[in-house]
Amino acid sequence: MYRLLSAMLVTGFLLAAAACKGQEPNPIRVGTDRITVINLTDTAWRNVDVWLNDHYRAQAPELAAGGRLEVPLGVFVAAYGQRFDPKKQIPAGVEVDATGADGKPVKLVWGKGRRR
Repeated sequence: MYRLLSAMLVTGFLLAAAACKGQEPNPIRVGTDRITVINLTDTAWRNVDVWLNDHYRAQAPELAAGGRLEVPLGVFVAAYGQRFDPKKQIPAGVEVDATGADGKPVKLVWGKGRRR
């Protein structure tokens, strides 16, 4: 009985490890207090706009290849200066727009993205 239980436990760990190994990391991570954008490409991005819930925006001039941009939720601002309030609102969608080093547009979406 002990051997069977040990074998099942080891098999479960091996299957879990194999399943996690094939997953690519998510380039947009939404936390309770911040949004993290990770550049998984081998080229830098310029003019990075991070849009939250359609109309709140944060900007960065550049995100290096393999770099990470962490934006606290309170930094996001709407057109008329209203700040995102994480105590009253929840992130429903994030869209990242940037320009790659080759001049081509970069677009990443988490959740529902932006309406246009």
